Amino acid sequence: MRSSSHVTFGILLLVAAVTVVGCSSETHGQEFTVPKALCGVSVPAGALAQLLPESGERLTVERRGSLDDGSALCGVKVDEDTVLQVSGERVNAGDSARHILRSRLLVQEQKSANGNSIAYVDQAAVSVIQCRGADVEEEDVSTFVKVLRPARPNESAMKDLIQGYTASLKKQQVCKRAS
Repeated sequence: MRSSSHVTFGILLLVAAVTVVGCSSETHGQEFTVPKALCGVSVPAGALAQLLPESGERLTVERRGSLDDGSALCGVKVDEDTVLQVSGERVNAGDSARHILRSRLLVQEQKSANGNSIAYVDQAAVSVIQCRGADVEEEDVSTFVKVLRPARPNESAMKDLIQGYTASLKKQQVCKRAS
């Protein structure tokens, strides 16, 4: 039979080991604030949060260009890693979201939404806003979203993000160039 001091010592060692393991595997989670807009366009923050890394301290968004000039690019960084890119550009009228996604990422298996104006996979999505009338007959506006590691690919969140972004972008009447 073991003495009670041996049992007590064993329990103390076990508690100490669990405490050390618990401290070393502790994660801080998303300490950053998830933005409500990217490139000046409102986005569904819940969908965006699901794509961003599970942990990180600081989120920054860098924006270059404008759709009025032909193209815009926003890079989202968490700490020092670029984790998401959103680009918008004017494309030839009639180009499809599926074709653009396939040519950019060589992705054959993709899903469509909104009458095929959106194509998406777990790590990327494309939307096309048709611009017809008001002297705009030769170009449409396309948005491309891509997650980069350590961001988290998520097909459902990507679909929600591109749908929300595109709906908000349409309200900005992007087909008309600023005078």
